[in-house]
Amino acid sequence: MKTTVCGIVAIGPDDVIGKNGVMPWYSRKDFYHFRALTTPFPCVFGKTTFENLPLRPLPNRLNIVCSSAYKNEFINGIFYANSVESAIQYCGKDYMFICGGNQIYKYVLDKDLIDIMYITKIYDEKLSQNVKLAPDDYVRFPISMREFFNSDKWVVKRMLYPENVLPKENENIITKFFKCVRVR
Repeated sequence: MKTTVCGIVAIGPDDVIGKNGVMPWYSRKDFYHFRALTTPFPCVFGKTTFENLPLRPLPNRLNIVCSSAYKNEFINGIFYANSVESAIQYCGKDYMFICGGNQIYKYVLDKDLIDIMYITKIYDEKLSQNVKLAPDDYVRFPISMREFFNSDKWVVKRMLYPENVLPKENENIITKFFKCVRVR
């Protein structure tokens, strides 16, 4: 059985995904969405992304950290993989999630390894202004969302949750969820 490789990412204004190793926003809805989709499946992170998680390892999921410096070994409940391909092979589950960062996303998208991409669009006016003031301070998703959503490689559908399921959100943040399935 082939593992379905899913990507999951939250993307802010101007395709921003991070600043100084962390997401430059706090979205309760996105955290709920991430936990609901990824539990109990394996989650793959780049080394920097994993080191900047607020809780390590993520509970109820196999945590896999990728870096070419690693030797494909299991230590203290975490698998350290020397490549994304090694991580995928190690999973052996129905589904697994690629959780970032930028270099990992770029690699899996360039190699067409992603079957399903879950995207949370974060709308935050204050963050948008900050990005305009200091654009070089932010890390961006490797493909512009305009290009991604308009590509003929993906079928994009909006995901809706019943309002009573999602936690209350900071009033300045608007979140929209998308499921993108690769056309094969």
